[in-house]
Formats: sequence, structure tokens, C-alpha cells
Amino acid sequence: MNSKVNTIMLLITFFVATVMGLPHVGMLDTADVHDVGLIYDDVNYNGNSTFIIEVKKNPTCLPINVDANSRPQGLRIKSIQICKPTTCAFFTGEKCTSKSTGTFSVACSGPGDVPNHDPDELFKSYICGENISRRAALERMATLETVPHDPNAGMV
Repeated sequence: MNSKVNTIMLLITFFVATVMGLPHVGMLDTADVHDVGLIYDDVNYNGNSTFIIEVKKNPTCLPINVDANSRPQGLRIKSIQICKPTTCAFFTGEKCTSKSTGTFSVACSGPGDVPNHDPDELFKSYICGENISRRAALERMATLETVPHDPNAGMV
């Protein structure tokens, strides 16, 4: 990896580790990355939450819930809040492709919320960006419909 990608990954890892589970206030927005929303391990925006990040100039596949060895442990995503105009795709595999054997993927576009998604799948990676459809083959994946933000659901 080049140094810019390494710097972005370190920034994302530090940011997620620092703010995991905090209310969605003061969204990260740098020249390279910005957070676009939150994923939760319980319905109606409850439980553990993790920020989802978009790499602005070059949409990048990112791991979900990494362990000490930087391996994605995944998360059963039960609800999603997307706060910026973007599309995010979530994958059960470690790579952001729906062509991998046994990989299930879903996509949703925002701004908007998915208050109740009850999958059995453990999602291990995701990618967000306005033009990710060719990279992630979104036409082959399930699409989650978003609803307008609920001002009482914890969004600021």
C-alpha cells in the first residue's frame, strides 16, 4: 500500500476506535475521508454502533469491527443511518465483491435510515461512494430502502 492509503487507514482506525458508540455529533470531514453514517447491531438504532466512512476520491473497501490483527470480525447489522448523499454496500466477505462464493451483500442509499434490518449474516466489509456500482456489482445485490431521518432516533 502507498503511504497515503496507509495514512487514511490509520486515520479511519483511530477515528472508529475513538468514537465508537458515541452519538453522531461532529461528523468527521477531511480532504480524504468523511463519515457518512452509523451502523448498529440492534434494531431502531440501539446497541453497539460503528461509524461508516467514505473515502472521497477513491471509494475503498473497509473492514467492519477489526480485531488486534486487523482482521474484520464483522457485525450483524440490524439498523443503518446514512446522513450524507451516498450509496453504501455491505458484504459478508472480507472483500467488497458480491461475486465471491458465499458472499451476501446489501446496498442502501442516503440520506435516510433503515430502522429494522434483521439479517442472519455477519457483515465483514463495506464500501461507500456515489459511483460504486461498477466496482461492487450492485445490480446483483439486495437493496434496502431507506426512510427519512427520525429526529427522535438519536441523530443530531
